[in-house]
Amino acid sequence: MPKPSGFKVVHPARLSRMRWANGGGATREIGIGFRDAPHTAGYAWRLSLAELTRAADFSLLPGIDRIFTLASPGPLTLSINGVQRTLELGQAVEFTGEAKVQVALLTAGPQLGLNLMTHRSISAGAVLTARRNGRLQLDPRAGVVAATVLAGRATLTGDRRLTDLATLILGSEVEELHAEDCLLAVTTIHSD
Repeated sequence: MPKPSGFKVVHPARLSRMRWANGGGATREIGIGFRDAPHTAGYAWRLSLAELTRAADFSLLPGIDRIFTLASPGPLTLSINGVQRTLELGQAVEFTGEAKVQVALLTAGPQLGLNLMTHRSISAGAVLTARRNGRLQLDPRAGVVAATVLAGRATLTGDRRLTDLATLILGSEVEELHAEDCLLAVTTIHSD
């Protein structure tokens, strides 16, 4: 049960699958943030887990900036406007929603991508992935909105364990994790 600070833990296996805008794949929405101003249409940021089962083009999303972090062992290759990038677990690449992006799987079986999208006119995002051991404080006042376990495990105060791509979505207060050989992707958002 969430504390009054409003944090929640999201397990992707419990989320509904949605088709990509171009039908080339599927995604599970982990979290979404909206700008407070009522005139803003759509989201300020969106964090999701993309399921990649075959070679496909990414959807074109004008006005959006994206950070794609490989959340499975890989490898896979992304071609971004004709430039090839090969990614392994925890490696990330940034590109605009206007870029022509194609994915090619280099091993049998599906791959997963942690996908952060931000509306560039109102927000900017970052994903810092590092192997962690010990205590880590996550502060929403510093822009931290989420932490995703890519490998290993982390424990919240009260012995609530996070494993297997679980994501902690922060509320209004600082949360503390105890990481145990944990490859953790920390997502931050800053708005204009």
